[in-house]
Amino acid sequence: MPPLTARQTEALDLFDALAEDPAITMQMTFRPGDMQWVHNHTMLHDRTEFEDWPEPARKRHLLRLWLAVPGARPLPAIYAERFGKVEIGDRGGIIVPGASLNAPLEAV
Repeated sequence: MPPLTARQTEALDLFDALAEDPAITMQMTFRPGDMQWVHNHTMLHDRTEFEDWPEPARKRHLLRLWLAVPGARPLPAIYAERFGKVEIGDRGGIIVPGASLNAPLEAV
């Protein structure tokens, strides 16, 4: 990939500034039982780091669900390299080698 031009760097700097602008961002803190719905391909979002509790009973228990929604917006073909598929309603997901594909509701 060729080095970024001055104009491209300026555009990325503006993007970063807008993404960090408190006038147009929203901060939220999760509490037990909270749910958040975010469409990854229509909303810029991020998570801040957190410090987990040392006691097993107080550890963070965050579940993520990826929905394949019929009628969703099309994605560029390049996304198939990450998601496996780009067909609407069947976009696969990121499978982490060695991950257990289950969602226990009890704290482990």
